[in-house]
Amino acid sequence: MPSAAAATKSPLQLGFEDQARLTFSGHQTFSFRYSWLPKGVLGVKNDPKIFFRDDALVELGVGKNMVDSIRYWCEALGLVAVDGRAQKAELEPLGALLFGRTKKHKGADPYLEDPGTLWLLHWQLASKPDPASTWHLAFTRWNRNSFTRDELAKWILQTALNSTATRSNANSIKRDVDVFLRTYVPAGVDGRRPLEESFDCPLGELGLIREIDPGYYQFRVGAKPALPIDILAFALLEFWNSAAAAQETINVERLMYDPGSPGAAFKLSDQALVAMLEQLPRHCGMRYDETAGLRVLLRTAKKPFTDPSSVLDRYFDQARSRD
Repeated sequence: MPSAAAATKSPLQLGFEDQARLTFSGHQTFSFRYSWLPKGVLGVKNDPKIFFRDDALVELGVGKNMVDSIRYWCEALGLVAVDGRAQKAELEPLGALLFGRTKKHKGADPYLEDPGTLWLLHWQLASKPDPASTWHLAFTRWNRNSFTRDELAKWILQTALNSTATRSNANSIKRDVDVFLRTYVPAGVDGRRPLEESFDCPLGELGLIREIDPGYYQFRVGAKPALPIDILAFALLEFWNSAAAAQETINVERLMYDPGSPGAAFKLSDQALVAMLEQLPRHCGMRYDETAGLRVLLRTAKKPFTDPSSVLDRYFDQARSRD
């Protein structure tokens, strides 16, 4: 049970001994595919009980294990909220924004064509400890840029063992690490794995991880020219509101190195992050400042501070107008 002091902290500030849980299963060993997210979101929109129906595999056009995987990914990416006890789900605002269909809109990006959507979905996975714990740990707490899958799995297992509220085992973590790597590293068809496992996840387009030798991987750290400034701003505001909501300034070092931070999640170098902070547009409600060697981000909006969702809405509204 977390201490009284821990209960007052943001999840991003908690040590593993205080965290509620870490999760390393639920995806049925599948990374998500291009068609799965709109299928899941529109399925829930039309029938909140879709994931719990016996004929869900017919309605969604996938196998039984894939139904469970679609449910997991839609929930992990913050697109739907699932109530297992009531056996129903409902759309989250992000799911409605990206994939929901109305009389006026077909959804901001129903086919995952906007690079900003992919960066946003990646942020959804890496920024929070639960439920995609391997994604959060590997991107924002793992302090190595080059690694093998066994090295990463061993470190995550030890991290999980240090978490008093997490039950896991080596085999489930190894499977989770395999799915994690397939999320970002294109697999191809090599004859050694079933065909259905060779379909690449959309996040492979981000180029965040590469296989530099067979079984040896490397994070690509540095500038991310394809990362839209508004998506970074959304992540900055979300992190700031979670880690230091009342503060009107935040140190760049926290934005770069803290668990769940945008700099770590997007694998930006220090120089690349500062370059993007200097370009933040006025509507984001933040401004970079460097005085006497102290690098900070300032809130320019008065309380209430800028709502992250307003930045996201603006970005996709502009995307619609461009289309």
